[in-house]
Amino acid sequence: MIKKIDNLGRVVIPKGYRVMLGIKPGDPLDVEVDSGRLTIQPHTDGCTFCGARGALSAFMNKNVCRECLARLRATPEI
Repeated sequence: MIKKIDNLGRVVIPKGYRVMLGIKPGDPLDVEVDSGRLTIQPHTDGCTFCGARGALSAFMNKNVCRECLARLRATPEI
């Protein structure tokens, strides 16, 4: 599907795609460039420390991945 960017730099995400992905007006989106490719996807919170996504645990109301959680546990107390 081909879409044009308007003069303000906006592009419309077709309704079928928004419904399929559960995107509603006002929802945050992650916009990234990877190897010359622009990707837009629904925002998901990542690890507070490294940004990793996936299996996250809550630590003091922050999302933390397993690797960073292990590093936190291994850090000597001050």
